[in-house]
Amino acid sequence: MMFLLRAAFWLAVVSFFVPQDFAGEAMDLPFNTAETRIDASGKVSEWCAENEVICEAGEEAARLGSFLGEMAMTRIGAAIEDHQERQTAASAPTSTPTPARAKS
Repeated sequence: MMFLLRAAFWLAVVSFFVPQDFAGEAMDLPFNTAETRIDASGKVSEWCAENEVICEAGEEAARLGSFLGEMAMTRIGAAIEDHQERQTAASAPTSTPTPARAKS
């Protein structure tokens, strides 16, 4: 946590001293990204009509990747919960009394 605070502080200090025109002129994008996505999906569907086997293999690979990603997230979540339970169990005080020593 301390690292994040220090990093934020130094980024603020550096950004204060950076000149305003450091990054150059602002970019003006001449196209609409939504229209570009629609155009790309049309071309992809045309290509997939001609190459059905390759598209089916890509869809299967995407489903496998999604399955593996979900499985990994489930296992990571379980590992984090297990680690937190171990940490709380280790930090909890034990209620067993210590044996008394005989005086010599």
